Formats: sequence, structure tokens, C-alpha cells
Amino acid sequence: MIRTPEQYIESLRDGRIIYLNGEKIPDITKHPHMKGAINYRAKSYALANDPKWRDLITMEEENDRVMFLWKQPQTSKDLLRRRDLYIKCMKLGGIISGMGPDALAAAGVVAARMDKKLGTHYTDALEDYRTHLKRNDPAITGAITDVKGNRSIRPSAQEQHQDFYVRVVDRQKDGIIVRGAKMHISDTPGANEIIVSPCRAHREEDKDYAVVFATPLNAEGVKLFTSPRFYEETDEEALWNWPVSGFYGGISECMIVFDDVFVPWNRVFMCGEWQFSRDIAWTFGVFHRLFGTCHKVVFTEQAAGAAALIAEYNGIDKYPHIQEKLAWLAAHAEIINTMARAGCEHPDFFPDIGLAAPNLVYTNIAKFMFANDQFETSKIMCDIAGGLVSTVFSYKDWENPEEKPYIDKFLAGKSGIPTEDRLKVIRMIKDMSGHNHDNIAIHGEGSLAAQKMALYAGADWERYKAAAKRVCNIEGWKESKEFKDLSPWPPEPILK
Repeated sequence: MIRTPEQYIESLRDGRIIYLNGEKIPDITKHPHMKGAINYRAKSYALANDPKWRDLITMEEENDRVMFLWKQPQTSKDLLRRRDLYIKCMKLGGIISGMGPDALAAAGVVAARMDKKLGTHYTDALEDYRTHLKRNDPAITGAITDVKGNRSIRPSAQEQHQDFYVRVVDRQKDGIIVRGAKMHISDTPGANEIIVSPCRAHREEDKDYAVVFATPLNAEGVKLFTSPRFYEETDEEALWNWPVSGFYGGISECMIVFDDVFVPWNRVFMCGEWQFSRDIAWTFGVFHRLFGTCHKVVFTEQAAGAAALIAEYNGIDKYPHIQEKLAWLAAHAEIINTMARAGCEHPDFFPDIGLAAPNLVYTNIAKFMFANDQFETSKIMCDIAGGLVSTVFSYKDWENPEEKPYIDKFLAGKSGIPTEDRLKVIRMIKDMSGHNHDNIAIHGEGSLAAQKMALYAGADWERYKAAAKRVCNIEGWKESKEFKDLSPWPPEPILK
């Protein structure tokens, strides 16, 4: 089934324990700072019911409509549709969080691997959960990042307590008891359920931390501590002052505490198989970086457009050095788009289990480039816009009849461009180049170091070495399938 926006909003009145700014919130649907996070989720349900977008967002199954993202990707076509779905929904203002679907997809791949190698039955539990998702259509998110404690020592060796990483504290006949905390978990306030996974590879002594499970956010023992938004304006003010962030409401991230939470076995997808903890962390990483590249396709287009607009509004769009900077932004946007799409067009196939994931190398290249170049993007936008990005006036100033005539007169730019339009674009650049955007771009979906690790691990070094060996006439280059049919280097000259 596909829920309506109204059904989704009603489902959030579930008795969850959630805090914001030192206050326990009895009903998040009535809290003004939660409206943004709820609205963009509700919009995704509206799009799923819209005949124009229904066939992209949903699929027909057993004479019913279910969300396409509940499908385990098996082909390049599945991944390309997943990408198109994310991008379209973002542009339409209905964010379907990738955290939950990406955690689901990663769990599907690793459960199949464990079942095949160890004889476990985690795929059965996962399919039971997938059936639940199709029947009830909850909004889900994924919890990956543990709070970690002392980063220099392993989870089971932590000195203050053993709960810096989520772990199993008891195994019972009908389920497990889990304890610990996850941090920086996006899209939590507006979600119904969560899939929890390890954020790192574990050793045998840390096997209790190798756990993957799903649970409702109102389950007994789950507590949500929500980060405050960075502005206090009303919704109308926020959308003028922060045209990008203001739409989302600024409330998204949570610390999720699992205070001895019971999870039934049919919601457990890994329990102690420490050898596969690396697999789940990396597989989630590549699926979620696909999602990350999708929102950066939207962001880089917006950044290039904002820079081009303010160049025009400032009357400097014909200067060669400005066009050179705009060209960099355009190239950056198209490279991210192309590399991310290539990750879907040339996926990593797992023929032994019949599943597919985004190409590890291409997807990490796309994510690494937009994260690594985020400050360059911000620098160029701010450089073209000028110092007013730092000192631009607010919505209240613009609407104040005593101030407005002076602001309108002295902050005008190119003739024919309304001052308000110029100020709106400057506010957009201020929003996109500071506050939480730079940090999210670098650390969302994994740090720069995580992409480097994945790129190194996924690169075909034997092929690269064979290419060098062939040029140097060092034995062994023919062992590479890419070079075995080639003649030795250098080629036989035509003219002797």
C-alpha cells in the first residue's frame, strides 16, 4: 500500500520519546520547528500518489502499489531508476531519505552473502521486514555512525563504558536486547522506523557490536535527542533568509539512544557475524553515496545557477575571469552528474547472489569530488557575489517600511534587476556557502578518508601494474585479462 500524506503525519503521533532544546516534545506534528522535516516527507507521499510521478516512485506488485525503494537492486536499470527517483523528488521538494532504503539494500546484499557462506537465514528475516514495509509503508531511516568514545581503541576495549558502539547485551529465545547510541542520524524526527548497522569493521572480540536490526522509533527504550535548527525565524522569514535550508526546517539530525531495546529475531539481519561487519559498512557506504551524489546533482546545479545569476545582477557576467569561474562550476556540476550516473550504468554485480550495487570506484569518485571541492564551490560563489554575502539584510529589514526605501535604493545592482531579486540570490549564496552545508557535504555519507579507502580498495591495481610492466617489459603483464591479447611494447614500427 501507499500511504497518503495525512496518514503519514498521523503515524508520527506515536508516543515516541524525543527532545529538542531541552524540552520533551509530546507531539512533533504540532511543534513549529519540526514542520519542515515532516513536510518534505509528507510531500514525498503526495508525489507517490500523484499519477504524474507514481510510476517512477512506486511499482505494481500483486495488484497493489508499493514503494520502488523497497525493491532490492539487481540490475543497472534498478540503480538508474533509484537515482532518477531521488533526484526528481528532491527537485520537486519531496525528499525521500536515502538513509533507510540504502541501509535496507546493503542489508540485503550482506544477508545473502552470510546465508550463502554460513548457512544463516537472515534473508528470510529481511524479506519478512520487506513485506512489512510494502504492507504498511512506513518512513524509514538508517543509523550507522556510532558515538565511538575514544577513537584510538576498539569498541570492546573502551574504558569508560562498553556502549559507545551499539551492541547486543542479551540473546533470548524470541529476540535480542541492544544498547548503545548512534549520532548524526539524518531524517530521524520524521521517520517511523530505523535500520541500525555497524559503522566499521569489527574483530572477533567485538562480535557483540556486529549487529544489524530494524526497530520502530517509538519502541520501548529508544530515546531521540534532536539537534536544534540554526535560526529562529518564522517559516515565512526563514524561506526568504535561508531559501535552501529554510524549506527543510533545519531539524533533521538526532542522537538515538538504545536503552536496552528488545528486537525480535524477524527484525535481526546480523548478530555476531563480525567477519561481515566490514561488508555491511562498505556496502551501505556505496549505496548511500549514490544518494549523496543525487542531492549534490541538485546542489551543484543550484550553486552554478546562483553564481551565474549574481554575476548577471552585479553586471559582471561578461568579464573573462568571471566566466572562467562560472565554467569551473558548470564543469564541476556535470562531472558529478556524469560520474554518479556511471556508477549506476556500470554497477558492481554479485552473480553468486544475483544482486547489484553502485560501482564502488565511480560512486566514490563522485562523492569525493563534490566533498573535496565544496569549499572551492563556496569560494567561487562568494567571490562573484561580493562582501554582501556576509552582511546582507534580513527579511524583517526588507519588510520594514522605514528601512526598505534605503535598502532598495542603495543595494540595487544592474539596471532592470529588482533589488529584492538580487538580495534573494545573495541570501541563497549565504545559505549555501555556510552554516551546515559545507560540513554536511564533507562528512555526509562518509568522510573524505572513507572515499579514499574505498577507492584504494576498489581500484584494479593489478591492471594498472600490468600496464606499467608492459611498457617496462617486465614479466607478468600478460596475466592481466586486459592485456593478455596485446603484443609486447613497443609496437612493431611500420617504417623501419
